[in-house]
Amino acid sequence: MNKDAKPTAYRFQSDVRQIGGLLMLTSFCCLVMPLANISKAFEPTGPATRDPSTIPFWGMVAGISVFIIGTTGVLAGFLATVHDYSHKYLNYFLMVIIQTAWIGYITDMVAVSMAAGLDASENKFIPLDYNPTNSDVRFVGAMGVLGIMVYGFSFVGSMAFLVWSLHSYTTNNFADRSGSYFRSRLTTYSLALTIAGLVQFLLGCVCKARFDVTDKSQPVMVAFLMVTFPEISIFVGLLQLLNGLWGVARSFGVGVGKTVNFQISLAFQWIAVLVLQDLVQVSRLPGDAGIPLTPFLAVFSLGLTLMPAYLDHKANTLPTTMPDDYYDEAQSETSSDNAV
Repeated sequence: MNKDAKPTAYRFQSDVRQIGGLLMLTSFCCLVMPLANISKAFEPTGPATRDPSTIPFWGMVAGISVFIIGTTGVLAGFLATVHDYSHKYLNYFLMVIIQTAWIGYITDMVAVSMAAGLDASENKFIPLDYNPTNSDVRFVGAMGVLGIMVYGFSFVGSMAFLVWSLHSYTTNNFADRSGSYFRSRLTTYSLALTIAGLVQFLLGCVCKARFDVTDKSQPVMVAFLMVTFPEISIFVGLLQLLNGLWGVARSFGVGVGKTVNFQISLAFQWIAVLVLQDLVQVSRLPGDAGIPLTPFLAVFSLGLTLMPAYLDHKANTLPTTMPDDYYDEAQSETSSDNAV
C-alpha cells in the first residue's frame, strides 16, 4: 500500500486487512479442527482403513483436505493482513479447495442417517437405559443431520465468503461490496444460526421430556451435539434461536443502527457456547472420551457467531450503494500493481 496516498486510501487498506485477519482466524480454526483425526492416520499401525468404500476412509480424506484448506487460508490471510498482498491465483486455489470440506460433512451426514435407521436396541445415540423408541432415535438422528448441515454451512461459508471478498479487492471489483450486499448475506447466516439454535433447543426439550438424564456419564449424543444437561441445551439453543431471529430482523431494517446490543448479545452467545455447550457438557464424559470433541466444537461453532456479527457491522457502517469515490482512485491503482 502507498502510505503517501490521501487519507481515503487507508480505508481501502483497512478493509483488506480486516478481511485478511478474519480469513486467517477462520483458517486457523480450519487447520486445528481435523488434527485429532489426522493424527490417528499416522499412528504406528497406520490408518483405521484403506478401503474407499467405508465411511472412516472418507473421514480421513476430509480431515486432510480441511488441513490443507486451513494452511492455505492462514497463508493468504497473513499476506493480506501483514504484507498488504494478495494474488488472484492464490485466491482461486483457495476457492476451489474450500469446496472439498463438504466431503467430511456429507460423510458425517450419511453416517448419522445410517445410524438413525437402526433399531432402538442397537442405536448409537441414546443410552439403552433411557428405553428409547425407534421414533426417538430417528428424531435425534434428524437433529444431528440438520446440525451438521448448518454448522458446516456457517463454517465453510465464512471462509468462502472471506476469500471471495478478498478476491474482489485483489481484482478491484469491490463496487458491489456495499451495505446492501452485506445485509443480504446477514439474512442467510442469521437463518443458519436460527436453525442451529432450533436444533439444539428441540434436542434439549425432547431429552428433558422423554429421558431421565440423571447419569451424566451417559449423555444423549449425535454427531458433535451432546446433551448431558438438557437445561443447558435448551438455554443455549434458545439464545442462538433468538439471536438468529434478531439478525434476520436487522437484515430487513428492523431495529438497525450503530447500536452494539446485537454484537454484545452475540459475544455472550459465543461465551455460552464455549463454556456451557462445550466445556460443561463434554466434561462429564468418563475418561478422556471428550478430549477430541472439546477443541473441535470450539472452532467448528465459531462461524455461527462470527459471521452474523461481522455482516451486521458491515451492513450498518457501509453505504447502501458504494459511491465511486469511496476508495481513493490512486489507491486502487497502487493495489492493482501490487496485488495482481
